Amino acid sequence: MIKLIASDMDGTLLNEKHKIDKETVVAIKKAEEVGIVFAISTGREYDTVEPLLKENNIKCQCVLMNGAEYRDEEGNILEEINIEQEIATKIIHILQKEKVSARIFTNKGIYTTDTKEEALKEMVYRTLSFNPSFTQEEALEFAKVQPYFVNLNYISNLDEFLKSDMEIRKFVAFHSNIELINKMKKIIGELANIAVSSSFRDNMEITHITAQKGIILTKVAEKMGFKRAEVLVLGDSFNDYSMFTEFTESVAMGNAIPEIKEIAKYITDTNDNLGVAKAIYKVLEEQK
Repeated sequence: MIKLIASDMDGTLLNEKHKIDKETVVAIKKAEEVGIVFAISTGREYDTVEPLLKENNIKCQCVLMNGAEYRDEEGNILEEINIEQEIATKIIHILQKEKVSARIFTNKGIYTTDTKEEALKEMVYRTLSFNPSFTQEEALEFAKVQPYFVNLNYISNLDEFLKSDMEIRKFVAFHSNIELINKMKKIIGELANIAVSSSFRDNMEITHITAQKGIILTKVAEKMGFKRAEVLVLGDSFNDYSMFTEFTESVAMGNAIPEIKEIAKYITDTNDNLGVAKAIYKVLEEQK
């Protein structure tokens, strides 16, 4: 019997407009009515998750930044896993050497070592990844007003930044050169105690090796007293892989990458055709 449903967001819970369909919200509420706990498991940070939850009147626990942070229904941090300062320094130097722009997610906001011009270029890459139908000009105008760019903090003195009490949770980089991204993933992936994953083909997400969705979700389930077979996970991309190896009750989206579909127990519809809602209703029907 399923007692906990944990869903990824981008490419899974969110449709192509990056919204949660009202029909999916209804399905979540119906699951909660029969005692099933619903949780978010995403690569996003809380500031970009909370508005979507509030908009749809959803209160749930959240695995964030691919597992680097875990929050309760009220948004309180229950656990965080940071990247060691020495390793974070190496990552920054590798990225700078290859001129790959990245966001540095910390306990005090999002930072970058880039100039504002370089950061905007990275934001355009990110925008085109999320909205492939945009022209370059449309992506540029859209990027300029996005919170990811507007609220970005710029590091003027790297030594001071690294010597501060800043806690570094995660790095995220987007780039139009897929070969370069893959090269960086391989190089950084060889560093000690580091996990490298992706939400999209043109990005990489870097966390501590224990900060992975599947690992922290296992801890969450254990604290709730749930067995692994009582947890259902939904996802679509590389950063969901650890959930699919930790839990047998796994559902790949119809739009999921082949690697996720291959190890999933079930395959549902796409994120733009109520895939999550359909998976939830399947659980409810089977558990009548």
